[in-house]
Amino acid sequence: MGVPAGERQGCSAARVWRAACNTLVAPAADDAWKQIVDASPPDSMWHSLRNCVAYQAGVWQNLLMKGIDDVIQPAAFKLAIVLRHTPSELAAKLLAELLSLHPQSQDLISYVLALLTDDEAWCGSCGCNAVLGSPAPLRDLQLFGDLELAVMAASREEYDAHAKLVRAEYSKLTNDNYVELRIKVLNQFTQIPKLYHTPEFECFEVAARENIEREICTLREHLLTGRKD
Repeated sequence: MGVPAGERQGCSAARVWRAACNTLVAPAADDAWKQIVDASPPDSMWHSLRNCVAYQAGVWQNLLMKGIDDVIQPAAFKLAIVLRHTPSELAAKLLAELLSLHPQSQDLISYVLALLTDDEAWCGSCGCNAVLGSPAPLRDLQLFGDLELAVMAASREEYDAHAKLVRAEYSKLTNDNYVELRIKVLNQFTQIPKLYHTPEFECFEVAARENIEREICTLREHLLTGRKD
């Protein structure tokens, strides 16, 4: 089964984690990493450190290399990328321990937690210009949200590998049940006026919609023919 780019681009979750912790002079980074790994659900095929997190880290690194403006807290943003699918209580505990000696400890913790918990910036129809009271600027929140959907705009090969990993994650569902649910989810994406909300990700829009429509067509064909591949 193919694996989307991420680790092979030198953006493994472990490498990103250690680099961010080094920048922040965070103690016991390796112990914290072990706790993150131990807390990862064994049946998470796509939403995992090796695939989803590594892919998003790779996309973010590529954007930075192309010269986009960085976020206001670059290292903390990378911590958030790695912690995206870590249980919230553990994430908060690790942040408190890692950043306890940093002079901006509370600001950094609040920034990461805002990225991990904010849903406001994902709302394409809300028309908000700011997230009032948030320790993270709207741009950072929206970039973090756009990264979550970056795989939708992957190359055909990478998108198909991602789709197979998502299917494997729900292996307990019958094929028909999975296909019906997946089509429903993908159709919801087609109803969103803009999948991406930052200028940096505008170029992803067309490819993402093409991939979504192609997967919907493939899944509908599976329902009609009984195919399972």
